[in-house]
Amino acid sequence: MTQLKINLSLLLCALLLSPLSYSDANIFASAKELLSIDKPLIKVEYSNSNLVSTCPVGSIGCFSSANGGKIILSENIPTKHHDVVLLGLYSDYLQYADSRVIDEFRTCQVKVAYLNQISNTRLANLYEGQCDSLFKGKLLVLR
Repeated sequence: MTQLKINLSLLLCALLLSPLSYSDANIFASAKELLSIDKPLIKVEYSNSNLVSTCPVGSIGCFSSANGGKIILSENIPTKHHDVVLLGLYSDYLQYADSRVIDEFRTCQVKVAYLNQISNTRLANLYEGQCDSLFKGKLLVLR
């Protein structure tokens, strides 16, 4: 009887923990598809203490390339922004892993494309405005 309780407890723990990692893996797959870059999945760490010690002040997450790379996110990230913020950080990682360069505008465009893909047009419009402001007042030269 004790072994059955242990097995049930382990199964319950696995079921409770799996939706987050499954969701994160799906978001990573979307980032890879949108960028057409194939690199391995990296660890996502939800830690307020590591966020404060590693990421820029005031951020809710960041990509760190140290020790093979990882993404650090706040434990208190708003649910409605979790997926798009994580997608943006995966985008930063994939770009960095591919070319050692992170294009802020490309990351922003990937976020907008993802939000449109999942039919969240209200948030897509908000992020699109953010993308537009990246180049506001800058002179673009075409060759």
